[in-house]
Amino acid sequence: MSSRPSAAPAEQRVTSGEQASSVLGMGLKRRLAVAADPEASHVVVEVLMADPAPAVRRRVGGRFGVPEAVLRRLAADPDDKVRQAVAENPGCPPELLVVLVDDPNFHVRFAVLDHPRVDRRVHEAVCRSSDEDLRRVLAESGSFDDDIGVELLADPSAAVRAGLAANTTAAHTLAVLLRDSEPKVRAGAALNPRTTAEDRRGLARDKAAAVRMALVQSVELAEEDLQALAADRSTNVRWWLATVPWTPRVILRVLADDRSSEVSTQARIRLGLAEG
Repeated sequence: MSSRPSAAPAEQRVTSGEQASSVLGMGLKRRLAVAADPEASHVVVEVLMADPAPAVRRRVGGRFGVPEAVLRRLAADPDDKVRQAVAENPGCPPELLVVLVDDPNFHVRFAVLDHPRVDRRVHEAVCRSSDEDLRRVLAESGSFDDDIGVELLADPSAAVRAGLAANTTAAHTLAVLLRDSEPKVRAGAALNPRTTAEDRRGLARDKAAAVRMALVQSVELAEEDLQALAADRSTNVRWWLATVPWTPRVILRVLADDRSSEVSTQARIRLGLAEG
């Protein structure tokens, strides 16, 4: 995020009275200093936004209080880092952030999500975006209106729905995602600390081992569920049960006699017993 820079020394400042040609005739180091100077006039800034050096244009794009017209021009700059500077500028307006949601550069798109002026329009643009990762990060954030949550709930990507499942605070949304056809989404729901005891009972008996593994690694479970998981058909589920710090000793004693040497060894180590 851009911050207000300190003023340049008086001998380095350029005022609106100085000719544009003289600004562009300066050396790169001086142009960079002028581009960062908060006392440089809008006339000078508008000259520097067309500077041949991307580093200068990046300085202009990150300026505190730069005119929106300049930001709009630089939002179409051919240099990725110039556009990123615009996306990170706290003065960038929401309507321009909407445009940057579809930027070809990953870093520019993701800078938009962290912007302090992100609003509903930006979230709607993210939901329409072809970038699955961008939609997933939004879903994981939980910082959106309820109707945006409804859009994310219907997202075609299992990764997006899984991110929503793991982080949603909406009981109805979580209930829907617990019944999702994709194991990846149900595994995400298993990570959500807002699941109920009844939810966990169902997840402990889910047909997908990935869901049961996620559950074991995320929350403490009722003894009935632990007993079922101690006899789980998946070695990986039983190994994780022997590994997580909240598994009670009574369950570890069961796992210490597991048919898998990897599981039994892990359980015996947790119990403080010698291997073998």
